[in-house]
Amino acid sequence: MKKWMILAPLGLAAAGAALLLLKKKPAEKAASAKTVPVKKPAPAKAPANLKTGSYSFISGFQNASTVEMTLDYDADKFSFAVVEENFLSYSSDSHVAILEGEDFSLQLEYAAYYPGEDFAAHCASLAEKHQDFAPVRYGSVDAVKYLEGDALSFCLPIPEDAQSYVQVLLFKAKGNDTPLPDLADDPDLGAMLASVRFHRA
Repeated sequence: MKKWMILAPLGLAAAGAALLLLKKKPAEKAASAKTVPVKKPAPAKAPANLKTGSYSFISGFQNASTVEMTLDYDADKFSFAVVEENFLSYSSDSHVAILEGEDFSLQLEYAAYYPGEDFAAHCASLAEKHQDFAPVRYGSVDAVKYLEGDALSFCLPIPEDAQSYVQVLLFKAKGNDTPLPDLADDPDLGAMLASVRFHRA
């Protein structure tokens, strides 16, 4: 009987804590989400054929400026191109950058915030829509990730830019048996995203 009397308050306390978590607002969920640790691969030599891809776009309507995004990639494993058609996935942008590889391909595209929105508000909205939403970090580059249809989506904030961010869509290649969410830990992807740099003209 004494054991039951002790366990009952503990059970009520646990239930109360769970209820508070369920009532947590999406914005609070996004703000309190811990950055997902990306598995660090064993140190490897820099690719012998390392190249840099460049993707430029106009950010903003008033006081618009050109933003250049660059990233390094292994040219023996991936091809890089900026295209105006034949996108991997539909985009309303005039042009996107595409990295194609044997195991997966990436589509990089710029996106504008909604009026009055910023990256924090954008993340809060994503956290409300996607249960698998999570912050991630590659090197010194912070981003968020979530599954969107047949793609693994990453959103990267642009430093000191209140108008735009960059979305990176990852698509598995045919014959790749790796579960789509696990590709967030791919060492080639990690190296590319860790090398992302932004420059404002």
